[in-house]
Amino acid sequence: MLKRELGVLFLVGCLIITSAPVASCRSPAPIIYVAGDGSGDFNCDGKDDHVQINQALKFVADNSAYTTVHLKGPFTYVIDDTLLIGSNTILEGDSNAVIKLTNNAGWETMKPLIQQMSSSGNNNITIRGFEVNVNHDGNSELAKGKGYYNVIYFLYTSNVTVHDMYMHDGHGDGLRIKYSSNIKFYNNTIDKLGHDGLFAIECSNVEAWNNRITCRTNSALRVWNTNNVKFHDNFIDSFYHWSAGGPGIQVERSSGDMNNIKIYDNVITNTYGPGIWLIGTAGAYDKSLSSVHIYHNIFYDSGTNPSIEWVGGVLGSGFHNVLVENNVFDGVHNAAVVNMYSTDTNAGPSGTGFTTTVRNNIIVNTVPRTKNSAGTGYGVINHLPSSHTIVLENNCLYNNAAGNYKNVKSTTDIYADPLFAGQSLHDYHLKSVAGHWSGTKWVKDSVSSPCIDAGNPSSDYSKEPEDNGNRINIGRYGNTIYASLSGTAPEVIPEDPVPQDPVVFKVSDNRLRESSPDAVYRDSTFIDVGGMNNARYRDVMWFDLSEYTNPSEIDNATLSLYWYYPAGSTRPDDTIVEVYRPASSWNSSYVSWNKKDKNVAWKNAGGDWYDKKGVLQGSTPYATITFKGSTLPDNRYYELDVTELVKEYVSGKYENTGFLIKARTENNNYIAFYSNECGKDSLVPKLNVAEKALPVPVTIDKTITRAIDNRLREGSPDTVYQDSSFIDVGGMNDARYRDVMWFDLSVYDETAEVSTEVTGATLSLYWYYPAGNTRPDDTIVEVYRPASSWNTSYVSWNKRDKNVAWKNAGGDWYDKNGVLQGSTPYATFTIRGSAFPDNRYYELDVTELVKEYTSGKYENTGFLIKARNENNNYIAFYSNECGKETQKPSLNITKKVSSENIPVVPEIIEKNHS
Repeated sequence: MLKRELGVLFLVGCLIITSAPVASCRSPAPIIYVAGDGSGDFNCDGKDDHVQINQALKFVADNSAYTTVHLKGPFTYVIDDTLLIGSNTILEGDSNAVIKLTNNAGWETMKPLIQQMSSSGNNNITIRGFEVNVNHDGNSELAKGKGYYNVIYFLYTSNVTVHDMYMHDGHGDGLRIKYSSNIKFYNNTIDKLGHDGLFAIECSNVEAWNNRITCRTNSALRVWNTNNVKFHDNFIDSFYHWSAGGPGIQVERSSGDMNNIKIYDNVITNTYGPGIWLIGTAGAYDKSLSSVHIYHNIFYDSGTNPSIEWVGGVLGSGFHNVLVENNVFDGVHNAAVVNMYSTDTNAGPSGTGFTTTVRNNIIVNTVPRTKNSAGTGYGVINHLPSSHTIVLENNCLYNNAAGNYKNVKSTTDIYADPLFAGQSLHDYHLKSVAGHWSGTKWVKDSVSSPCIDAGNPSSDYSKEPEDNGNRINIGRYGNTIYASLSGTAPEVIPEDPVPQDPVVFKVSDNRLRESSPDAVYRDSTFIDVGGMNNARYRDVMWFDLSEYTNPSEIDNATLSLYWYYPAGSTRPDDTIVEVYRPASSWNSSYVSWNKKDKNVAWKNAGGDWYDKKGVLQGSTPYATITFKGSTLPDNRYYELDVTELVKEYVSGKYENTGFLIKARTENNNYIAFYSNECGKDSLVPKLNVAEKALPVPVTIDKTITRAIDNRLREGSPDTVYQDSSFIDVGGMNDARYRDVMWFDLSVYDETAEVSTEVTGATLSLYWYYPAGNTRPDDTIVEVYRPASSWNTSYVSWNKRDKNVAWKNAGGDWYDKNGVLQGSTPYATFTIRGSAFPDNRYYELDVTELVKEYTSGKYENTGFLIKARNENNNYIAFYSNECGKETQKPSLNITKKVSSENIPVVPEIIEKNHS
């Protein structure tokens, strides 16, 4: 009987052990793994995954040898309850590990997705590296901004770090934290949460940097009754929609000490509300209890909300000791700096003596706000003159719609064009005959900005490079190492050398904007079509076709437009883009919605055109393409077949008047493309004309895009990353990232009977990540020759084939000198840590290595790609699995055909006009 009972107990115990996700065979300290493929210490199935994740977090909290819970990807962990994290714990994950809130969760307000274990607070918590999808659309029955589904909510907690997270599509805050201290929030991407990206309430020592935040409902970064704050090096924007959000940064005081608030080196653009909102509601209080310093920021196009009056660049009330200095404000709505409360007539907080000093700023192109626009559009406005004072010192104001001041005055400001180096590209360095910084080198201009050496004489200029004129520059880069140089003697700047037999393709494009019917938009960085807020948008575009004389030799002509806006947003209606023939020539310097040339109006406002059938203002376009309203901009080219119209121009049937581009219907379907003035050749409009010709069989370019590529990830040394949509190099969180890549070169065999000699080979990689973020260190990308072949189905950080290890973890390679694990790469390029990903290809000259393969000197083992240094410089490129031909790795090979007996077959020669 005893044996039978023991047997039953043993069987029950086994059932309990096998059914419960305990970590009986756990990973060695300090990391516990959670997975969705059965490989973790705790394993999830995509339903109620909070159970296993909480078990893992509790295990770490109860076992001091463990510090970290790691979520493996790719997997989506669906949760229906809060995750509870304890002290001295790291919750991290792969970048393709996703925590997702279940549909119709029905939680009460202020119940977050992640919270501290103890109601009295925990300490030393880090959350990093993974994605949180708060599933807004799956819980759409609840209002945004009411405390529902905050991603993280901590109370009474110290030493909190949140970094390298992607949080999106929510109802509440990203990190909401109260009564806490020592908070770091950096390298995060936040897109359309339902309240604030970071909201710190009654905290101290808060720092947020290198975040890329698109607002919805409220602000990107917000503090309330909090001191010792640094918000810097963030990129903050919004999207044009009724739910698009409020200020970029919100600083709020109702009581206590709010000193040492520093906001600097940020880019704040297209915010729905003001760029920065300082709001004090306490009334009269001791002046020593608040101080805010706002400096070295760029504000452009902020304050687009059509339904509120409190918009602008920096909007404030109720704060003492505010210093706004060395910023640039360009195209801000209402005013660059404005003292007001919620409306122009609101008296604001009680108390007096509130002072804002505005010093060494550039304020240009301020425009009226949309709501109650009369009396707005000034450079600086004070709506609270009885209680607030704005002191102006050595600013530059220019081209502000309503004028420079309202209820303020200055004796030291200047009024002149600041002469930016590249205003249309938001490059606000100042032109200088002695040199301005271009981002990579010093460039001399033929003129100098009046803002050089024109700042406040008492301001520090010690960080400006010599010659600095012993006085600070006005503007964003005053008293920085990038300040434009002093000097008064213009130098002749040599033009770039002209190549032999140049072919020049002139391109013009202008926007036609119904709501600004006489404005000339020649230098905009974008073109746009469709309708928004009962206004229509169209464009005219022209390419030089003079080199073409025979339309029969043109096989086809394609107009390519790069769609990028509205980023992350759908539209109520589809946009059917159409191309027509302008009825007459137009002048790029004067064309607008109303006029085609100086003092010459269109017969029809918005442009005169002929359709494909020759009907004036007809509706049969030469070319058309449809953008569904439900489709998000995907940052790529879209093509329109304009062959017939181009042939009509080349044949002389019609004068080349270019293209008139519009939407079939023009309401609730606004979209934008990059223009010829966007500054990036990889984004500008292009006209690709393919000619029928008999090429001379000597030198041929061919691009191979069908690469085999695998990631090698030190943090997951035995994981095979064969199907990732990206490849990556560098280092992050003490882990290194490398890649191996292979292209089929068999058709270039130089030993074949009809041989081809490779004369050039370029490997192109499309850089896109980390979007909107800089890195602490530069990334020097290098290419080596893998020491042996590798199997894409099994290669990893530790292994090159099934059960076959690399001799050196992370890959074996030969360098250019034939040295095993050597350091002289075949090819290299450098991406500065200060540079943002610009979504374009970067090229590596791999000619020597490809020639070694095609000559038979070495077996083709492909490329091993790594960074020279592998710490704090992680970047990613798209892989062959990204799904877009225009972003995949490509190998462009120039070959010289050596056989004289190759039959010459007519092929299409394509020329890009851009």
